[in-house]
Amino acid sequence: MSARRRHPLRLAALAAVTLAGLSAFAPRRAEAQVLQRFTLHGELGATAMLADLQRDELGYGFGAQGSLRLGFALTGPLSVQLSGAYWLFPSDQGYGFGAPLTLGLRVDPSVGSLGRFFVDANAGAVFTGEKTRFGFDVGAGFEFALNRAIGVGPMLRYGHIVADGESDNPTDAQYLSFGLSVSLRLPPEEPVVAPPPPPPPPPPPPPPPPDRDGDGVLDGDDACPTEVPGEHPDPRRAGCPAADSDGDGVFDHEDACATVAAGATPDPDRRGCPDGDDDNDSVRNHADQCPQEPQGPMPDPTRAGCPGADRDNDAVPDTTDACPDRPGAPNPNPRQNGCPGLVLVTGGVIRINRPVFFANNSDQILPRSTAILQAVADTLRLAPQIRRVRVEGHTDNTGPAAHNTELSQRRAQSVVTWLTGHGIEPARLEAQGLGPTRPLRPNITLANRAMNRRVEFHITDPAPPATAPRR
Repeated sequence: MSARRRHPLRLAALAAVTLAGLSAFAPRRAEAQVLQRFTLHGELGATAMLADLQRDELGYGFGAQGSLRLGFALTGPLSVQLSGAYWLFPSDQGYGFGAPLTLGLRVDPSVGSLGRFFVDANAGAVFTGEKTRFGFDVGAGFEFALNRAIGVGPMLRYGHIVADGESDNPTDAQYLSFGLSVSLRLPPEEPVVAPPPPPPPPPPPPPPPPDRDGDGVLDGDDACPTEVPGEHPDPRRAGCPAADSDGDGVFDHEDACATVAAGATPDPDRRGCPDGDDDNDSVRNHADQCPQEPQGPMPDPTRAGCPGADRDNDAVPDTTDACPDRPGAPNPNPRQNGCPGLVLVTGGVIRINRPVFFANNSDQILPRSTAILQAVADTLRLAPQIRRVRVEGHTDNTGPAAHNTELSQRRAQSVVTWLTGHGIEPARLEAQGLGPTRPLRPNITLANRAMNRRVEFHITDPAPPATAPRR
């Protein structure tokens, strides 16, 4: 390195000649592939000396640097490059400069459409004043792709200049450069796409369509070109006879149920349709005042197809309810039918006014429970609209919970078995043991425990009201 007052321009002239040469290229198609292998790289930034001699004794702390590198791609991301650089260090003694001219290799794989990462290594001669020394450098950086031809990004470079043996204080110079890297390359030519061939000329127009069935409707407009419409043409299909798909004597365009025959009982309100029975209660829809609700075993005599009114909702119609305004239960005795008694139907529950008694720690039903179970059986037999009942068994919390749950299940099943043995269809009953999980009272007294040991009857079909109370 040397402290001189004049600025060496040899490398600047070399860079200008290189740029001018590249700009003068007007690539023809035959030369494009060769020129696309060349890339011009440039770097501009700051340089810091690392060695003590240059930094402390000569005062070369920080300076500026610039370089031009002409690369030629060998294969893939690997290229060989010729580099010329110039860096300048101002100091109290004037300035120091260096002008490396090196040859090296560069690897710059692309990172998708984002840009290219590069690493290079170069070695050659470094001109420092009157002396020429051997030097090398390595660099790395990332250039973001501005477009297909230009990449710009940060770089970092380490350089090393070997001292000669003739100096008084032979010390190698090391420096670190950082700044901006720019690459210019000739992008690949866009492929030339030949224009599509012109479309073929349109075919000659066809001759006018014939009228094969001779009905006065040309075949192009005739939905039934081989069938004469006859005396009853279809108004919706030109040239076609009116159809009767279900064969009920009503043409489809007049038939509200074109694919379903009217049958022996046609609907007087819908031409060509059968009179249905949506609720399957044997009352035809047009006469059924409750077409979605079966009339049930006790129909309302004043409203065809409707179930009888039940003001107190105890499963006993008002017409046969001896107590129409007080909830009760069905009873074979007409004077007590629908009146409060041993059982009460209300809110989706068949309430029993006496408990069902079992032998201690057993599922055996005691004889004194016969009357209350007979009342439940009479209710179910006289109210077929109650289609399903869940018999629930409950216990107190005496003993292990698992044992209590198993015992409550067996007791509920014993009640179901008793009812089916007395004429109630098994499909209308189900048993569920809940053990001690739903006490009516806290299990702190003998009376409360006795109340919690119970059987309940919950109507599940038809579903109870949303606000149905639970015992």
